[in-house]
Amino acid sequence: MATEPFPTRPNLDQLRRRAKDLAKAARQGEPAALARLTSYRRPGPPITLALAQLTLAREYGFPSWLRLREAVEASTETTAHRVSAFLRASVQGHFEPAASARLLAARLLDYDPAIATYDIRTATVLGEPDYVRSALARDPSVAVLRDKRLGWPPLLFACNSRWHQIEPRRSAGIVEVARMLLDAGASVDTAVGRAPRPGHCSALYAAAGLANHAALAQLLLDRGADPDTPAALYHSAFHRDHQTLGLLLQHGARTEGPDALAAAISMNDPEAVRLLLGAGIDPREPLPAGALGESYEGRPPIPAVYAAIEFDCTPDLIQTLLEGGADPTAAPVGSRSPYREARRRGRAEVAAILLAHSAVDDTGEIDTFLDACARADGDAAREVLRHRSDLLARLTDEDHFVLVDAADHGRLDAVRLMVDLGFPLETRAGDDGATPLHAAAASGSVDVARLLIDRGADIEAPDTTWHSSPLVWASVGSGFKLGHSPDPDWVATVQALIDGGASLENVWVAGKPPSAEVAELLIARGVQQPAEHLDAMP
Repeated sequence: MATEPFPTRPNLDQLRRRAKDLAKAARQGEPAALARLTSYRRPGPPITLALAQLTLAREYGFPSWLRLREAVEASTETTAHRVSAFLRASVQGHFEPAASARLLAARLLDYDPAIATYDIRTATVLGEPDYVRSALARDPSVAVLRDKRLGWPPLLFACNSRWHQIEPRRSAGIVEVARMLLDAGASVDTAVGRAPRPGHCSALYAAAGLANHAALAQLLLDRGADPDTPAALYHSAFHRDHQTLGLLLQHGARTEGPDALAAAISMNDPEAVRLLLGAGIDPREPLPAGALGESYEGRPPIPAVYAAIEFDCTPDLIQTLLEGGADPTAAPVGSRSPYREARRRGRAEVAAILLAHSAVDDTGEIDTFLDACARADGDAAREVLRHRSDLLARLTDEDHFVLVDAADHGRLDAVRLMVDLGFPLETRAGDDGATPLHAAAASGSVDVARLLIDRGADIEAPDTTWHSSPLVWASVGSGFKLGHSPDPDWVATVQALIDGGASLENVWVAGKPPSAEVAELLIARGVQQPAEHLDAMP
């Protein structure tokens, strides 16, 4: 929350000097300066310029110095440069930086309200019907005039606009503007490039799949937009309100059904699955692996139920798939059956549902043991070992995945049991070669991380893919909200790793910044940010 009003005429050089003076005063022990840094500084590390810059930015209500600098630069540039920054921020995608981009867009408009009617692009982004009506009356050709930088005609600016989310009152205006453009000759199938294809932005893909603007998607569909335009149905399945997903299905979208089903499963969204199956999407068709996420790229198609088990989906979702006709026994080539996979993950209710739908119990003694471990049933696990004393020695790295999975999900009791039984702390499992501590760190499972550190886990162990430490995984995990912990606390996890002696070297990964809260902690500990984030003093 801002504690100071943003200057009417901000000066970046002046703000840099203020940050430098703040750091100098704090180093000299001035109480007022130290008090300002208190919220962002931990005792011990030196007071850095980056810490002073962060403090100043937060006092003005910005999450970082980078965002403060962007706002200042945009406000002090020419109107044309401000408009360019405003447009970029207004059509920001639904990734992690989106919230701060929208904050920037709103601040720019507050600073310079004339942006709203600067040209046809800004008017369509904001939904300003009066300006657009006048512009079309003067020159109807502006309805299809493409922006020189992005190659977008006005309709794509309207469809990519996030202003219906920044200021919901603007939603009706954006729809009205889009209607005017269509009436003036804009094509409902407008796209970047010669045809709407994956990776290119069609109007419907933008409105439904990216911006999740249901009223605008409805207009485009009513005007004849192809509901199967590439990527629209798939991306709509990621939205929790299901409005655009339902609209596309009602208008006959089916081509991307398996992709959309994969998206719904990856989001653990039973209602989206019901909508897709109700529209006739066949759950027996294997899912494109890449649609489940980047880590699945290159894998062969994955049966729906198996994917749902891997994503730890609710029993309700899996029941819905099975009632819709999904195969309870289908598995990727060379993989365990869905039933065995559910048992190894301690999913007793899911295992029972599979049996009720004609799955076969094909588990062995190792599966039974791992099931007990995953459920933190120490008595059952020790009973298996009492009869098979050599079982622990027979476990493979693949079997040890149960420990990594439990760490990822923050299952403290299960992790404690497996560590007590002798599971190796440095086991490697999964495609990334992560240890249990990596998994706990990435998911913000602080209690599990503390347990593993206390038990002697190697706090500097590199994964086998990026050769990064658990602290790096925690930093990246905080920014991208990784993992499956039900109650993640990345700040406490990072602090636990630091307290455990983790090296702070190269912990801030360029292009994968931590959350604002973790960034504060790292800066307070003297971590240097990559050049792309740090505004160095001359």
